[in-house]
Amino acid sequence: MNTRKHLFAAFALAAVTLAAAQPATAQWSVEGRVGSALPQGELTDAPGLDQAAGLSFAADAMYAVGDHFTLYAGASRESFHCNECSTDVTSAGLHGGVKYRFGRTGSAIPWARGGLMWDRASVDGVDGDWGLGANAGVGLDWFVQPSFALVPALRINSYSSGSLSLSYVTVDLGLHLELGR
Repeated sequence: MNTRKHLFAAFALAAVTLAAAQPATAQWSVEGRVGSALPQGELTDAPGLDQAAGLSFAADAMYAVGDHFTLYAGASRESFHCNECSTDVTSAGLHGGVKYRFGRTGSAIPWARGGLMWDRASVDGVDGDWGLGANAGVGLDWFVQPSFALVPALRINSYSSGSLSLSYVTVDLGLHLELGR
């Protein structure tokens, strides 16, 4: 339990430090995503689970602090389905972290991000315990207008909900809107 508290404290300290770094260039944005959640590990090999890919939905609010760093927080929901059994698993919860935007190349900005997630799995509609985990991703903000971008991305997620360990990869496409431009 102390490890979780230390992890939260370190994340909060990093977020405050980044937010204070360059407040004059800060900017809000929002992003919505839809994609496919690809189960890994226990979701595919635990007895009775054998989950297949399902839909993923997510939304984030973002706060840019300078040209490279952005803080993000949001919610997501992923669903998995068993093709040869009757067990279905969903995962839903909150996430937040730091996104690093590399230098702009034309209308595209590649990025990498990482953070924490606080999610809960449901198996056949029965909610499990909330669990702390980690997520990371890479993608591209491809600006088709000065304040509007398409965002293809690959994300990795992992956490435990009770006795079930969930790991999955999401491949998604988002719409990113910078506010106040």
